[in-house]
Amino acid sequence: MTRRVQATLLAALALLLSILLTACDTGVETPVVATPASLNVTPTATIAPTVTTTAGPVVLANDIRIGLMGPFTGPGGAYGLAIKRGAQMAVDDFNKEGGVNGRKIALIERDDKSNPADGITNVTDLIEKEKVLAVFGTANTSVGLAQAPLVQKARVPWVIPLASGTSITQEQGSPGYIFRVGMIDHSQAELLVKFATSRYKRIAFIYEDSPFGTGGEKDLSALFQAANVTPVLSESYKPNNNSDDFKPLIIKLKEAVPDLIVDWGMGGTAGNLKKAMKDVNLDWPLAGPWTLSGPDLHSTANGLENGTYAVQTFGVDTTLPNQVDFINRYKQQFKTDQVDFPSGVAQAYDAMRLLCQALKQPGAAEDREKLRAALENIGTYEGIIKKYYRPFSNQYHEALTDSDYFLAVWRDGKMYRVSLAK
Repeated sequence: MTRRVQATLLAALALLLSILLTACDTGVETPVVATPASLNVTPTATIAPTVTTTAGPVVLANDIRIGLMGPFTGPGGAYGLAIKRGAQMAVDDFNKEGGVNGRKIALIERDDKSNPADGITNVTDLIEKEKVLAVFGTANTSVGLAQAPLVQKARVPWVIPLASGTSITQEQGSPGYIFRVGMIDHSQAELLVKFATSRYKRIAFIYEDSPFGTGGEKDLSALFQAANVTPVLSESYKPNNNSDDFKPLIIKLKEAVPDLIVDWGMGGTAGNLKKAMKDVNLDWPLAGPWTLSGPDLHSTANGLENGTYAVQTFGVDTTLPNQVDFINRYKQQFKTDQVDFPSGVAQAYDAMRLLCQALKQPGAAEDREKLRAALENIGTYEGIIKKYYRPFSNQYHEALTDSDYFLAVWRDGKMYRVSLAK
């Protein structure tokens, strides 16, 4: 090869490298950190389409922009994954059906890491910067409680598939912009008290020291009192305790001699509690809300979760054809042989599909006020969990009712429905 040819090739390579570097530089967007005080979106404005250049799926100018929020990393990552996958399945189905007059939904994702401060930043960013039509998601009650006033003030529709704090939807004012297709803590507490008092005599009640835990404590304490039952122990513990952190609580539990522990906390922490029990050759059964059904309990307890009860709305032991088909589609789409946290996935799917139903009403895909009104005016929809008929009204924004809840028990890595009949 002559020197002239070598020089020509080197010059061409240098030019190509320069072009690539320039393209990379212009494709990176500097993160914007928003604060609650900066939330000044015009409430009833029609959403003007824009093109996003952030990393991730390409969002076209004509797309319907929906903010997707959840703990996609960190201690609540399993819950965030359920939200993301259920929502994505619903959006994929809706877009394949033609969307809204050919317009497709685009999900703009933000990770809150189970941190209320991140949740505030994310929802502000989605509303103010990304100009989303609506927001969707959130798993943690503490995050949801922090976000709720901002969403309500900005008058942006929000559909929640998971965060279960009783007050999130009930203290939003009128008109309300917060809708939920998920379990409510008070209703879960009712089912747990019914189960516990019908089968056990000595019930201990423990809860994590967080908005989620103290909210559950408030609901459960009132229900135990109404049932004329006094727990043998009522005690809080710090969130994210490891097995050693539980040693003082184990001593108190040994003194109380319970035959059932109702635990209002997260699954991974409950797994560490089961490990602490094993260290002293004890194995009290646990019962708790939906959080004890997550894969974080299974992975942390490593088999010790067997016999633990949790409230559910959907299970893999179903025989209903549409639910079996949904499970099979999930496994195929995400290339897995199991459905981690099936209730969360099904709730996220149904919640997003109900939002899609509302978007098809006149003007709802362009205007937040019309979308809010459309959510309150959904007719009939055949969902995965159930058939919905007028799931929301102008006075009530909870799509699931007490009859949609059931208790399930862990057995060999899966959860199975439990009959409450004696």
